[in-house]
Amino acid sequence: MTFDDIIAVIDRTAKNKGVKYHLNLLNFEELKMESENSMISSYESSRTSGFNMRLFEKNRVSFSYCMGLSEEKAKDTFDKAYSLLKYMDENEYAGIAEKWEKNPSFNEKELGIYSEERWQIDIETKKAALIDMEETAYAYDKRVYKVDKPTYTESFVEKRVINSNGLDLSSRKTFYEIFLSAAAKSENDTGSGFDFDFSHDFKSLKFKKTSMNAAKKGIDQLGAVLAPSGKYNVIFDNFTSSEFLSLLKQSFYSSNVYKKKSLLDGKIGQKVFSDGIDIIDDGLLRGGASTDLFDAEGTPMQTKTLCASGVLNSFLFDMEYASRFNLKSTGNSATGSLMSPPDVGSTNFYIKHGDTPLIDMIGGLKRGLYINELMGLHMAKPYTGEFSLGASGFSIMNGKLDRPVKGIIVSGNLLRIFGRVVKLGDDLRFFGGVGSPSILFEGINVSGK
Repeated sequence: MTFDDIIAVIDRTAKNKGVKYHLNLLNFEELKMESENSMISSYESSRTSGFNMRLFEKNRVSFSYCMGLSEEKAKDTFDKAYSLLKYMDENEYAGIAEKWEKNPSFNEKELGIYSEERWQIDIETKKAALIDMEETAYAYDKRVYKVDKPTYTESFVEKRVINSNGLDLSSRKTFYEIFLSAAAKSENDTGSGFDFDFSHDFKSLKFKKTSMNAAKKGIDQLGAVLAPSGKYNVIFDNFTSSEFLSLLKQSFYSSNVYKKKSLLDGKIGQKVFSDGIDIIDDGLLRGGASTDLFDAEGTPMQTKTLCASGVLNSFLFDMEYASRFNLKSTGNSATGSLMSPPDVGSTNFYIKHGDTPLIDMIGGLKRGLYINELMGLHMAKPYTGEFSLGASGFSIMNGKLDRPVKGIIVSGNLLRIFGRVVKLGDDLRFFGGVGSPSILFEGINVSGK
């Protein structure tokens, strides 16, 4: 069955029952390949279709989902959701989006999230690029002894959002991603590194650069030592800075603010970070991993400056929590999969870059650390802001990278360290939906030898 067939069944049944509905329908296609020993070692191709739905009646909301598209499944999924309605608590803040007209000239291609290349580039070209990525890593340095899981993934997503208010929206997205990790050894010492790249079109993928970055990171760890314990000025590269930001972003979710699980509760209009910090959530960022025309509730995507010059301006809202705060949705309803109902989430969430090249940030330090890997991030506590993480990178002496360091622990509090930003790099990079430049922080606690 098609999306139209499912919609017809749900719409007809909902009208007969006198309830309102919201439908998210999805077609998802994925191709995934891995290489080993200059051969394609794994090849998987899959296609998934399904939908989820919410029913609304007398301030009660129920949820159900279905994998696959058929009339029988559509009826069964509706019946499950309808039978749950009487058991749900009343929620006066829940609602469904009103109809709005999409500008036909504003589409997926304009946003840079859809490309026809998927049907134009043959599979042998993709296989060759993946194998070449593996061979490039081995060729980078003879000390690279293992290249693990060179992976190529491409996907095509077709979405449709429709509700009983007459809203009917659709979008398409192509997505390409590559990943590679490399291990190096010298005598009894070992090191490892990884890198990845993503794009919405195949030709923009940086196969060789990704491969060489991963190999270089592995080589750079060889000969690493413990740094002395103490307080340091520390440059976290754009990857590790993004990891810190991924923890901090949860405090911008209005659902967490409402539940008193946010570090930023009660701080609207206050200066909470250093002067140079501008934090943006942009659902319309051209080519962004999380860019789209609308969110999971059908609200138009938006660009929001959440923090300007260190001052907190706003949080992220879906329809329910916007209603709880007597505000409007910011287009931040998200869902991880068809199997889960929508909740507040981020889009392309990032710190605006500064104007200092990384080499100048390093050159300005007489003594410090440059960190490009963090470990144990899952153990950090985003609702308290406290963290204690394993780290590796380099010591900085007299404006130059010195010995590689590993086995150290960096610790502190998210709010406090983002209030100690000295400089922002000009090297903003996105890692999925989160992006940051390299950042120089002062007074970071480091435990080493």
